[in-house]
Amino acid sequence: MGTIVHQALHGYSEGHRQFACSAKLSPNDVRQVLVMSDSSGAGVTAEGISYLTGYPLQESGLYALARTWPAPEMPRPGCVWTHTLFIEFADLALLDSPSQLEQLFRIPSVETSRTYGVSVDLTAAAPASCALTPTEVSLFQRLATALYEHPHEQVWAKRAGDRFVDDVVLRLWDLQWPRLRRSFRFCTLTTRDRSQEGSPFDLQLCAESLSRLRFAQQADGIEANTISIEPWLVQLVEYADRPSATGFREALRLLGTDVLGGRDAMRSICSLQAVLARHEPSAVEEAIASVQSNAPLSSSKVARVMVVNAVLSRSNELSPDALAYVVANLDLVSDQELAQHANRLTRSLWASSPPRLVELLFDQRPAVQAAIREAVKDIDVDELAQGLVPGEGWMRRLLQVRPDLTETPEFWRRTQPRASDIENAGIKLQGDIALESAVLGLHDEFAIESIARGFGALAVLETLQRLMTTLQELPQALAWVMHACRDVSGAASFLAHVRAPSVQLVDAIANELAPDAVPNDYGVDPWFTALSDLQSRGALPLELVAYGFRRALGYRTRSAGPLLRLTFDTMHCSAIAGSFNDARWQQFRDSLPWVKQADAWDVALRLRLAAAKRSVEAPVPAEDYVGITADDQVFLSLMAATWDHWGGQRYLKKVAEELQETSGAQLIPHFRLLVSYIDRHSHWWK
Repeated sequence: MGTIVHQALHGYSEGHRQFACSAKLSPNDVRQVLVMSDSSGAGVTAEGISYLTGYPLQESGLYALARTWPAPEMPRPGCVWTHTLFIEFADLALLDSPSQLEQLFRIPSVETSRTYGVSVDLTAAAPASCALTPTEVSLFQRLATALYEHPHEQVWAKRAGDRFVDDVVLRLWDLQWPRLRRSFRFCTLTTRDRSQEGSPFDLQLCAESLSRLRFAQQADGIEANTISIEPWLVQLVEYADRPSATGFREALRLLGTDVLGGRDAMRSICSLQAVLARHEPSAVEEAIASVQSNAPLSSSKVARVMVVNAVLSRSNELSPDALAYVVANLDLVSDQELAQHANRLTRSLWASSPPRLVELLFDQRPAVQAAIREAVKDIDVDELAQGLVPGEGWMRRLLQVRPDLTETPEFWRRTQPRASDIENAGIKLQGDIALESAVLGLHDEFAIESIARGFGALAVLETLQRLMTTLQELPQALAWVMHACRDVSGAASFLAHVRAPSVQLVDAIANELAPDAVPNDYGVDPWFTALSDLQSRGALPLELVAYGFRRALGYRTRSAGPLLRLTFDTMHCSAIAGSFNDARWQQFRDSLPWVKQADAWDVALRLRLAAAKRSVEAPVPAEDYVGITADDQVFLSLMAATWDHWGGQRYLKKVAEELQETSGAQLIPHFRLLVSYIDRHSHWWK
């Protein structure tokens, strides 16, 4: 069922009177309809055209739209027929184009006059209005300019006899919101002001034969003879020329319902729509200003909703002030709109105001928090890291949402956080990627110390091992090694289990730790494991050989023999070649056994003395002792140094006895030299 429209017919029968009416009207409204249905003024019927009259009936809650025709067939001059349609205010508000009521008008006659006493249904869709002709556009512009730039004045204009004038006025009426539409009073042909006390007409058109329209109470009214050049009119004309564009009518309906005011609000509403239709950045600022300072719009929630949604859709090009406006008015944004534009808003906020974005991540409104968090998770981690700065409290809160930030070097490089900063965000210091990123990004000494302690020495050294095998430079490597080596147990574990260690890393550890620093409470010495690996790959520099030799001489190792076998020959050959004579080896030379001043230059001698002393005191296992050197002459010199050391004779004899008990003893290198040496020197002793 369509919209119920009541109707009435008025005409001449021994005076102007009502012929039929389907509506129940109050007595006052009955009298008003009777007056309005009569001729609008002297000489009007002589124009020979019909005209429209629209006005509200407040007591009955109806709007009356009437068409009046001349009735030349009547015996009295100046008679008219008037067909009036009545529609309830609520139904009028629902019509997209109230001008569609015009299709219900029927030219009356005496014969059909009694058929107007029943209501009719408005079931047909609104007819498709054509675009305005240039003449119609000109009239529309003049009428709209006068009506909306002088909202508190009565407007009049001269009209031609053409029917298009009615169409233009109806087009104006169509482009009004419900509250304005139902209060709009107009007449498209009159020779006098049709206003009644307390009910002035907004728009009246008079015949061209009149010089002007005279108004009651000495009011002059405003003639519609100028055209505004402001954007609001351009916007209104554009939509009048495209009546199929329902978006503007919907905006008018929503804003008009929410804005306090009548005709005076139209310019502000159209100006806002004009601004929102533009796409340059300045339009955003103007739109925000219009709802913050413009009186009709500043109190309108709908206007603020429209602006914040429009601004939100352009959030990738907003100024900080515009973004602040959006954030302050997110309550006005629907969940769907927020989800649609959250990515752009989030990126803009991150670029201009990270703290404000982080606040939204913990917003009390579930929809806001969810949308922003989802958008933040979509930002590339490197892009996110670019906006970080050190020392900001909000950085910890961001980490709660994006813990993967710790997996990019840029995060560490920009923030230089302490372990407590990461842990307070609920993130454990663990994971190879996070630690590699920290090693690559940190340069602050205190941050390195804190993070190294948090991850643990073993993890740090393993990470340095991986990076040193792939990168040519690692600027902060020594700082990381220094802090990792404060945990000697962790360093020991690394040395014991690392495979194909980096010579640079092992050298850095050796520079940081004294030879006896690393524990060796059981099993193979970690240093022997690491140095043996380097030796097997031909990557053991003399400095590390010397370190291993000193380790062999120390009290901590349980692998003194293997270490001596690993290092002695290289050390001895280097000593003979004079490699230890320069100043940088002074500390090493000072660590060797004392000899007479005359022999102090002979580093090789002192090396043999040191090896002999350690072999006896450890004691070094028999097989290790005979394998300390591959050179027979050097071995003879080593046995001589051992024989002369306190307890050395017993040690050498014991070595010989142990080897004698070994199957294939004759094949053991230096075994026969050892037996011969003991036999010769023991006989001499006797």
